[in-house]
Amino acid sequence: MAEQNKTKSKVKIVKPLKKEVKQTKELLSDLNSKINNQQVSEKEKRQTLIKTHKKITNLLLQTIPYLLFLFILDVAMLSVITILFILSSFVINEGTGQNVVRYAMLIISALMLAKFTYMNWFSKNLYFKKIVVFKYKSKVDKQKFRAVREISFTPIWFLIFFVASNFYITILMNFEIQRYFVSTNDNKVLIWAILRTTIDMMLLPSFLNSFNKIAANSKAVDANYVKLIKDQYFSNKSLFEDVEFEDNYLNLKFSKNNLTSKNGLFILVNKDDLTRPDQGRMVEINGEILDRYKEIWESYVDLLENRMKAKFNKATVHKLFWLERIYDTVFLDLFEI
Repeated sequence: MAEQNKTKSKVKIVKPLKKEVKQTKELLSDLNSKINNQQVSEKEKRQTLIKTHKKITNLLLQTIPYLLFLFILDVAMLSVITILFILSSFVINEGTGQNVVRYAMLIISALMLAKFTYMNWFSKNLYFKKIVVFKYKSKVDKQKFRAVREISFTPIWFLIFFVASNFYITILMNFEIQRYFVSTNDNKVLIWAILRTTIDMMLLPSFLNSFNKIAANSKAVDANYVKLIKDQYFSNKSLFEDVEFEDNYLNLKFSKNNLTSKNGLFILVNKDDLTRPDQGRMVEINGEILDRYKEIWESYVDLLENRMKAKFNKATVHKLFWLERIYDTVFLDLFEI
Protein backbone atom coordinates (compact mmCIF):
# COMPACT_ATOMS: atom_id res chain seq x y z
CA MET A 1 0.00 0.00 0.00
CA ALA A 2 2.85 2.34 0.88
CA GLU A 3 4.49 1.60 -2.47
CA GLN A 4 1.26 2.46 -4.30
CA ASN A 5 1.08 5.83 -2.55
CA LYS A 6 4.67 6.55 -3.49
CA THR A 7 4.12 5.90 -7.17
CA LYS A 8 1.27 8.42 -7.23
CA SER A 9 3.59 11.24 -6.20
CA LYS A 10 3.64 13.97 -8.84
CA VAL A 11 5.69 17.05 -9.43
CA LYS A 12 4.27 20.11 -11.09
CA ILE A 13 6.77 22.77 -12.11
CA VAL A 14 6.54 26.32 -13.33
CA LYS A 15 9.43 27.69 -15.43
CA PRO A 16 9.13 31.48 -15.44
CA LEU A 17 12.46 32.03 -17.23
CA LYS A 18 11.47 30.18 -20.41
CA LYS A 19 10.54 33.47 -22.08
CA GLU A 20 13.91 35.02 -21.18
CA VAL A 21 15.78 32.04 -22.63
CA LYS A 22 13.89 32.35 -25.91
CA GLN A 23 14.57 36.09 -26.06
CA THR A 24 18.29 35.52 -25.44
CA LYS A 25 18.56 33.06 -28.33
CA GLU A 26 16.72 35.42 -30.67
CA LEU A 27 18.91 38.37 -29.67
CA LEU A 28 22.13 36.40 -30.23
CA SER A 29 20.88 35.14 -33.58
CA ASP A 30 20.09 38.68 -34.75
CA LEU A 31 23.41 39.96 -33.43
CA ASN A 32 25.52 37.39 -35.25
CA SER A 33 23.57 37.91 -38.45
CA LYS A 34 24.41 41.60 -38.35
CA ILE A 35 28.05 41.11 -37.34
CA ASN A 36 28.62 38.62 -40.18
CA ASN A 37 26.97 40.95 -42.68
CA GLN A 38 29.68 42.70 -44.71
CA GLN A 39 27.33 45.52 -45.64
CA VAL A 40 26.96 46.63 -42.01
CA SER A 41 29.48 49.25 -40.88
CA GLU A 42 31.94 48.53 -38.07
CA LYS A 43 30.45 51.32 -35.99
CA GLU A 44 26.97 49.85 -36.27
CA LYS A 45 28.32 46.40 -35.38
CA ARG A 46 29.91 47.78 -32.20
CA GLN A 47 26.73 49.58 -31.22
CA THR A 48 24.65 46.47 -31.88
CA LEU A 49 27.01 44.36 -29.76
CA ILE A 50 26.60 46.67 -26.78
CA LYS A 51 22.83 47.04 -27.17
CA THR A 52 22.24 43.31 -27.60
CA HIS A 53 24.24 42.23 -24.58
CA LYS A 54 22.76 45.01 -22.52
CA LYS A 55 19.34 43.55 -23.31
CA ILE A 56 20.57 40.04 -22.47
CA THR A 57 22.07 41.07 -19.13
CA ASN A 58 18.92 43.03 -18.33
CA LEU A 59 17.04 39.74 -18.63
CA LEU A 60 19.24 38.45 -15.80
CA LEU A 61 18.50 41.47 -13.62
CA GLN A 62 15.29 41.62 -11.63
CA THR A 63 13.98 44.75 -9.94
CA ILE A 64 13.25 44.60 -6.21
CA PRO A 65 10.18 46.86 -5.85
CA TYR A 66 10.62 48.02 -2.26
CA LEU A 67 14.31 48.84 -2.79
CA LEU A 68 13.44 50.77 -5.93
CA PHE A 69 10.87 52.67 -3.87
CA LEU A 70 13.54 53.42 -1.23
CA PHE A 71 15.91 54.69 -3.92
CA ILE A 72 13.25 57.00 -5.36
CA LEU A 73 12.47 58.12 -1.81
CA ASP A 74 16.16 58.88 -1.21
CA VAL A 75 16.29 61.05 -4.33
CA ALA A 76 13.11 62.83 -3.25
CA MET A 77 14.44 63.40 0.28
CA LEU A 78 17.69 64.75 -1.15
CA SER A 79 15.68 67.28 -3.13
CA VAL A 80 13.61 68.19 -0.07
CA ILE A 81 16.74 68.74 2.04
CA THR A 82 18.20 71.01 -0.63
CA ILE A 83 14.99 73.06 -0.86
CA LEU A 84 14.73 73.38 2.94
CA PHE A 85 18.36 74.49 3.16
CA ILE A 86 17.82 77.18 0.52
CA LEU A 87 14.68 78.38 2.30
CA SER A 88 16.41 78.47 5.67
CA SER A 89 19.55 80.21 4.43
CA PHE A 90 18.37 82.62 1.75
CA VAL A 91 14.59 83.02 1.72
CA ILE A 92 13.04 82.97 5.19
CA ASN A 93 14.13 85.63 7.65
CA GLU A 94 15.09 85.00 11.26
CA GLY A 95 12.19 83.83 13.38
CA THR A 96 9.87 80.93 14.04
CA GLY A 97 9.47 80.05 10.37
CA GLN A 98 13.20 79.72 9.84
CA ASN A 99 13.58 77.58 12.96
CA VAL A 100 10.81 75.22 11.81
CA VAL A 101 12.42 74.83 8.39
CA ARG A 102 15.86 74.34 9.94
CA TYR A 103 14.66 71.65 12.35
CA ALA A 104 12.75 69.89 9.57
CA MET A 105 15.92 69.82 7.45
CA LEU A 106 18.03 68.53 10.35
CA ILE A 107 15.54 65.76 11.18
CA ILE A 108 15.30 64.54 7.57
CA SER A 109 19.08 64.75 7.19
CA ALA A 110 19.59 62.77 10.40
CA LEU A 111 17.25 60.03 9.15
CA MET A 112 19.10 59.84 5.83
CA LEU A 113 22.49 59.63 7.55
CA ALA A 114 21.20 57.01 9.98
CA LYS A 115 20.08 54.89 7.05
CA PHE A 116 23.47 55.36 5.37
CA THR A 117 25.26 54.32 8.56
CA TYR A 118 23.04 51.28 9.06
CA MET A 119 23.61 50.14 5.49
CA ASN A 120 27.39 50.29 5.85
CA TRP A 121 27.77 48.97 9.38
CA PHE A 122 25.67 45.90 8.62
CA SER A 123 26.78 45.55 4.98
CA LYS A 124 23.26 45.76 3.64
CA ASN A 125 22.91 45.81 -0.12
CA LEU A 126 20.33 48.45 -1.01
CA TYR A 127 20.65 48.36 -4.79
CA PHE A 128 17.23 47.85 -6.32
CA LYS A 129 18.20 45.06 -8.71
CA LYS A 130 19.55 41.55 -8.28
CA ILE A 131 20.81 38.86 -10.63
CA VAL A 132 18.40 35.95 -10.99
CA VAL A 133 20.07 32.98 -12.66
CA PHE A 134 17.14 30.59 -12.33
CA LYS A 135 13.87 30.36 -10.49
CA TYR A 136 11.70 27.28 -10.24
CA LYS A 137 8.46 26.74 -8.37
CA SER A 138 7.24 23.19 -8.08
CA LYS A 139 5.13 20.90 -5.94
CA VAL A 140 6.02 17.46 -4.63
CA ASP A 141 2.76 15.89 -3.48
CA LYS A 142 1.24 18.68 -1.38
CA GLN A 143 4.57 20.22 -0.41
CA LYS A 144 5.62 23.40 -2.17
CA PHE A 145 9.15 23.48 -3.48
CA ARG A 146 11.20 26.43 -4.68
CA ALA A 147 14.61 26.45 -6.33
CA VAL A 148 16.14 29.84 -6.98
CA ARG A 149 19.58 31.37 -7.40
CA GLU A 150 19.75 35.08 -6.71
CA ILE A 151 22.99 37.06 -6.52
CA SER A 152 23.37 40.57 -5.16
CA PHE A 153 24.93 43.01 -7.58
CA THR A 154 25.78 46.66 -6.94
CA PRO A 155 27.05 48.82 -9.82
CA ILE A 156 29.67 51.41 -9.01
CA TRP A 157 27.45 54.36 -10.02
CA PHE A 158 25.05 53.45 -7.22
CA LEU A 159 27.81 53.42 -4.61
CA ILE A 160 29.21 56.73 -5.86
CA PHE A 161 25.74 58.30 -5.81
CA PHE A 162 25.12 57.05 -2.29
CA VAL A 163 28.45 58.29 -0.93
CA ALA A 164 28.23 61.65 -2.73
CA SER A 165 24.65 62.32 -1.64
CA ASN A 166 25.39 61.53 2.00
CA PHE A 167 28.59 63.58 1.92
CA TYR A 168 26.51 66.47 0.58
CA ILE A 169 23.89 66.00 3.32
CA THR A 170 26.62 65.89 5.98
CA ILE A 171 28.03 69.23 4.81
CA LEU A 172 24.61 70.90 4.91
CA MET A 173 23.81 69.38 8.29
CA ASN A 174 27.12 70.47 9.84
CA PHE A 175 26.68 73.94 8.41
CA GLU A 176 23.22 74.33 9.94
CA ILE A 177 24.25 72.88 13.30
CA GLN A 178 27.31 75.09 13.53
CA ARG A 179 25.40 78.20 12.51
CA TYR A 180 22.64 77.58 15.03
CA PHE A 181 24.41 76.04 18.02
CA VAL A 182 27.84 77.70 18.05
CA SER A 183 27.53 80.84 20.16
CA THR A 184 28.68 82.24 23.46
CA ASN A 185 26.05 80.15 25.21
CA ASP A 186 27.88 77.30 26.97
CA ASN A 187 24.90 74.96 26.68
CA LYS A 188 24.70 75.41 22.91
CA VAL A 189 28.44 74.89 22.52
CA LEU A 190 28.13 71.62 24.47
CA ILE A 191 25.23 70.47 22.28
CA TRP A 192 27.25 71.32 19.17
CA ALA A 193 30.24 69.33 20.44
CA ILE A 194 28.09 66.28 21.22
CA LEU A 195 26.30 66.37 17.85
CA ARG A 196 29.51 66.89 15.88
CA THR A 197 31.31 64.06 17.68
CA THR A 198 28.34 61.73 17.16
CA ILE A 199 28.15 62.49 13.45
CA ASP A 200 31.90 61.98 12.99
CA MET A 201 31.92 58.67 14.88
CA MET A 202 28.94 57.36 12.92
CA LEU A 203 29.96 58.46 9.46
CA LEU A 204 33.71 57.95 9.33
CA PRO A 205 33.53 54.11 9.36
CA SER A 206 30.57 54.28 6.96
CA PHE A 207 32.43 56.38 4.41
CA LEU A 208 35.52 54.19 4.70
CA ASN A 209 33.41 51.09 4.14
CA SER A 210 31.78 52.66 1.09
CA PHE A 211 35.13 53.66 -0.39
CA ASN A 212 36.35 50.09 0.13
CA LYS A 213 33.29 48.80 -1.74
CA ILE A 214 33.94 51.18 -4.63
CA ALA A 215 37.58 50.09 -4.76
CA ALA A 216 36.58 46.42 -4.65
CA ASN A 217 34.07 46.89 -7.48
CA SER A 218 36.69 48.59 -9.62
CA LYS A 219 39.26 45.82 -9.18
CA ALA A 220 39.62 42.94 -11.56
CA VAL A 221 37.72 39.80 -10.69
CA ASP A 222 39.31 36.76 -9.10
CA ALA A 223 42.64 35.96 -10.79
CA ASN A 224 42.10 32.18 -10.90
CA TYR A 225 38.75 32.59 -12.61
CA VAL A 226 40.25 34.98 -15.16
CA LYS A 227 43.27 32.81 -15.95
CA LEU A 228 41.48 29.46 -16.09
CA ILE A 229 38.17 30.42 -17.64
CA LYS A 230 37.66 33.96 -18.89
CA ASP A 231 40.98 34.65 -20.63
CA GLN A 232 40.90 31.19 -22.19
CA TYR A 233 37.31 31.38 -23.36
CA PHE A 234 38.42 30.17 -26.82
CA SER A 235 39.38 26.84 -25.23
CA ASN A 236 36.33 26.81 -22.98
CA LYS A 237 33.55 27.21 -25.53
CA SER A 238 32.38 23.67 -24.77
CA LEU A 239 32.92 24.14 -21.03
CA PHE A 240 29.42 22.92 -20.19
CA GLU A 241 29.41 20.02 -22.64
CA ASP A 242 31.69 17.56 -20.85
CA VAL A 243 30.26 17.74 -17.32
CA GLU A 244 28.83 15.30 -14.83
CA PHE A 245 27.02 15.55 -11.53
CA GLU A 246 28.66 14.27 -8.37
CA ASP A 247 26.89 11.88 -5.98
CA ASN A 248 23.33 12.94 -5.15
CA TYR A 249 23.73 15.94 -7.47
CA LEU A 250 25.59 17.80 -4.75
CA ASN A 251 27.66 19.69 -7.31
CA LEU A 252 28.86 19.66 -10.90
CA LYS A 253 32.24 18.44 -12.14
CA PHE A 254 33.86 19.96 -15.23
CA SER A 255 36.12 17.24 -16.59
CA LYS A 256 38.09 19.28 -19.14
CA ASN A 257 39.67 21.68 -16.68
CA ASN A 258 39.15 19.80 -13.41
CA LEU A 259 36.79 22.37 -11.91
CA THR A 260 33.75 21.87 -9.71
CA SER A 261 30.72 23.97 -8.91
CA LYS A 262 29.85 25.15 -5.43
CA ASN A 263 27.68 22.94 -3.28
CA GLY A 264 24.04 23.90 -2.98
CA LEU A 265 23.48 25.35 -6.44
CA PHE A 266 21.72 22.24 -7.68
CA ILE A 267 18.91 20.30 -6.04
CA LEU A 268 20.08 17.51 -3.75
CA VAL A 269 18.59 14.21 -4.92
CA ASN A 270 18.52 11.86 -1.95
CA LYS A 271 17.29 8.45 -3.06
CA ASP A 272 16.44 7.46 0.51
CA ASP A 273 13.94 10.28 0.98
CA LEU A 274 12.41 10.74 -2.48
CA THR A 275 10.13 8.47 -4.45
CA ARG A 276 11.26 7.43 -7.92
CA PRO A 277 8.94 9.84 -9.75
CA ASP A 278 10.16 12.67 -7.52
CA GLN A 279 13.78 11.68 -8.08
CA GLY A 280 13.25 11.71 -11.82
CA ARG A 281 11.72 15.16 -11.78
CA MET A 282 14.41 16.58 -9.49
CA VAL A 283 17.04 15.19 -11.86
CA GLU A 284 15.20 16.85 -14.74
CA ILE A 285 15.17 20.20 -12.93
CA ASN A 286 18.93 19.91 -12.31
CA GLY A 287 19.37 19.34 -16.02
CA GLU A 288 17.35 22.47 -16.75
CA ILE A 289 19.47 24.48 -14.30
CA LEU A 290 22.59 23.20 -16.07
CA ASP A 291 21.10 24.26 -19.42
CA ARG A 292 20.46 27.71 -17.98
CA TYR A 293 24.11 28.15 -17.02
CA LYS A 294 25.11 26.81 -20.42
CA GLU A 295 22.95 29.42 -22.19
CA ILE A 296 24.43 32.24 -20.11
CA TRP A 297 27.94 30.98 -20.83
CA GLU A 298 27.24 30.88 -24.58
CA SER A 299 26.06 34.49 -24.39
CA TYR A 300 29.22 35.48 -22.55
CA VAL A 301 31.48 33.70 -25.03
CA ASP A 302 29.68 35.54 -27.82
CA LEU A 303 30.44 38.87 -26.11
CA LEU A 304 34.10 37.97 -25.51
CA GLU A 305 34.59 36.79 -29.09
CA ASN A 306 33.01 39.82 -30.71
CA ARG A 307 34.77 42.18 -28.32
CA MET A 308 38.12 41.01 -29.69
CA LYS A 309 37.11 41.67 -33.28
CA ALA A 310 36.77 45.44 -32.98
CA LYS A 311 38.27 48.50 -31.34
CA PHE A 312 36.23 50.52 -28.88
CA ASN A 313 36.52 54.01 -27.45
CA LYS A 314 36.90 54.56 -23.70
CA ALA A 315 33.18 55.10 -23.09
CA THR A 316 32.30 51.86 -24.84
CA VAL A 317 35.07 49.97 -23.04
CA HIS A 318 33.54 51.14 -19.76
CA LYS A 319 30.14 49.79 -20.81
CA LEU A 320 31.72 46.49 -21.84
CA PHE A 321 33.46 46.28 -18.47
CA TRP A 322 30.16 46.39 -16.58
CA LEU A 323 28.43 44.01 -18.97
CA GLU A 324 31.26 41.54 -18.40
CA ARG A 325 31.06 42.11 -14.66
CA ILE A 326 27.45 40.88 -14.63
CA TYR A 327 28.45 37.69 -16.44
CA ASP A 328 31.51 37.32 -14.20
CA THR A 329 29.32 37.60 -11.10
CA VAL A 330 27.21 34.68 -12.30
CA PHE A 331 30.17 32.38 -12.91
CA LEU A 332 32.16 33.41 -9.87
CA ASP A 333 29.09 32.36 -7.93
CA LEU A 334 29.02 29.05 -9.80
CA PHE A 335 32.61 27.83 -9.63
CA GLU A 336 34.48 26.66 -6.56
CA ILE A 337 37.66 28.45 -7.53
